Order: sequence, then structure tokens, then C-alpha cells
Amino acid sequence: MKLTLSHLIPAYSLLLLCWASTLHAETEDKLQFSGFARVIMGYLDDKNAEYVGYENSISLNKQSLLGLQADYLFNDALSVTGQVVGFTDDQRHSGLEWLYLSYAPNNALQIKLGRQRIPFFNYSDSLDVGFAYPWITLPQQFYDTAFFTTFDGVLANYQFAVSDWLINYEGYWGRFDDKIYLANDEINTQVIGLFGMNANFGYKNFTFRASYNQGDVSIEQEEAQHFSQQLRQLGFSDNADWLDANGLIQFYQLSANYENLDYFVRSEIAKLASEGGLVAEIDSFYISAGYNFYPYTVYISYSKKDLHFDHRRNEIPFGISPELDFLASTYASVLADFADDKSTGIKIGTRWDWRPHLAFKAEMTFLEAKDAISNDYAVKDLGNFDGRAILYQLGIEWVF
Repeated sequence: MKLTLSHLIPAYSLLLLCWASTLHAETEDKLQFSGFARVIMGYLDDKNAEYVGYENSISLNKQSLLGLQADYLFNDALSVTGQVVGFTDDQRHSGLEWLYLSYAPNNALQIKLGRQRIPFFNYSDSLDVGFAYPWITLPQQFYDTAFFTTFDGVLANYQFAVSDWLINYEGYWGRFDDKIYLANDEINTQVIGLFGMNANFGYKNFTFRASYNQGDVSIEQEEAQHFSQQLRQLGFSDNADWLDANGLIQFYQLSANYENLDYFVRSEIAKLASEGGLVAEIDSFYISAGYNFYPYTVYISYSKKDLHFDHRRNEIPFGISPELDFLASTYASVLADFADDKSTGIKIGTRWDWRPHLAFKAEMTFLEAKDAISNDYAVKDLGNFDGRAILYQLGIEWVF
């Protein structure tokens, strides 16, 4: 696929640039622009599967993107940040990613209000900025467990030092109301009462992080809701409850990292728990180690995901009436559609920092999926997939 500017820059980013150029003369010292871009080519060696959007053909339009950011400083304490990103992947909406007001009364405290990245992971703020991490594709058995990446609300960050320790506390509150992609479908999703907190500890070459997040999720699934109501009216309340995707979701994350000029070890572990039957519980982790010999880096990474549903026993009896037989068969088919999903990924890759702001990358991901595949996440079975595939990728990462 040929990449064009129309693929990468949404219309309102051009309006933002025009607005910025008009104000340039009087705000040159207060208005700053920056950006990032990546061009990623990928190929999956199995025609029976899809992984991170890649199939059995060379593709440039899955992870390539262009991002533009504007920061305007009103004074030493108050600023506003806006970011637009144009994606080539048709399952991601190009547009406004960030728009928030920042207030920093001192060097320790910062408060942000508006649309911003939700701090689930180590790399939440830089998910799309491939230059910020060694891999081409973040370990997907771990990073594809979050259904959404932004929220609208307030976030406070407080940082201080104690002896050799650098400590950072962060808390946020807000909501999410947008569409998410699941099994190639767009689903209206709302998360209210969304809040979380995390703590970061740095000691010499070590960093540690712990995070807790929760929210009340409402997912628009009309067919499941109608079926659930029908079962409830007939007295099959346990099966009806399982078909309800709504409820409290909790997300826990821990990480430990070590890094010096020559070596690094990075790791994260997370658990997603849900009250809704149609939302899976997920346990996932990754660990990655690398060696730096500037301007080159080589690395290896292992990630694993264990996704499982609390499948409820079919309480609808067979053999009493054709109507009940139909309901029981329908419920059984729904259960089969929500399969448990276990997969692992091993990455081997290299990075060449050709210029201070430009890097070339090459990566191989050895994928192994076990048993059935849910098709809701990074791995999709297109038919007769044997559970093993290799993703080959080349990438160019740029920040400016």
C-alpha cells in the first residue's frame, strides 16, 4: 500500500498548523510544536491467521502513523497540550488523542484536566511513539489486554526524592465514552466512575511500579441483552446474568525494571478482573532483556496471556419442548463463541539509532496460540490455524 499524506494527517491537524502559523509572531516563545512518525512493514508467514492486523502479505498500513503535538505555555505554571494522530489502520480513528490543561504550581506537583492517556502500563503515554521503546510492536500478549487507552478527566502527579529514592504518586478520575473494536466490530462502550492510582519508585538503576484501576463498564450488545432478558423471564437467571457484559472491571499492574548504559531488563505483570460474564478475566506478563552497544541495541522478549471466561453451566433443559431446545442450543453456541484464549510471543530484534531522532528496527515475533482462539484480541484464526506463526517486521521511527 502506498502511504500518502491523506492517510496520515486528519483535516483538523492542518487547521491546527494554520492557527499556529498565524500566532507565530507573537507566541514564538510560548508555543512549541513536536511530532512523531513511524513507518512499519510487516508480514505474517501463515495464511490461516492474523496477528496485530497482519496477514499473509506484506503490509505497510497497520502500524504506520503520524502524530503532531502543540504545547502552549501561558505562564510558568499553566499550559495546554493538544495532540492529533493520523493512523493508517482502519481500526483506529485518526483524530484528537490528547487535549488537556496542565497546572504545575511547583516542581513536585502537576495536575492535568482534559483528554489524556490512561496510565494502565509503563508505556501508556508513549504507546504510539515507537522511538520511545526498543521493540517495533509492544508485547501484545500484555498490551492488548486494555480495551481503551484514553479518558476524559483529571490526573494529579506528585514527585519527590528521599535519599537515593525517587518517588512518584499519581491518581486520576474520569470517564470513557466512545467506540471500541472487538472481533472486528465497533461497540459503543461507556466507563463511568473510572479511577486509579499508581506509585513509581526509582532507586539507582532500578524502577518499580504498582497500579490499580477500576470502572463501571456499560457495553452496548443488543442481541445479548435481548437474549438475557428472555432467559430471565423464563427463570434461567444464572445464564441470564452470564450474558450481561456490564459491571465493575478492575485492573492491577506491577512492573520491575533495571537499566544501565549497557544492559536492560524490563518486565510487567497484570490482571484484569470483571463482574460481567461476557468480559474475560486476563492474566498476562512479559519480560525483555537487551544489550546496548551504541548505536545498536539487540533484545529478546517473552510474553504470555491467559484469558478465561467464567462459563456458566447451561441450566436450560433439553427434551421438554422445541422452544426450550432452541434456547438451550442458542446458549451453548454463545458459550462456544467466547472461548478461553492462551498465547505466547517470543521476540528477537535489533535497533539502529542512525541519528539522534531517527531509528531503524527489525523484529521477528514467534507466536504460539494454544487451544481455541477468541478472535477478540491480537491473534485471530482465519480457519485451520495450527497455532504457530512468525511475524516479520521492519520499521523506521522518527521524533521531531
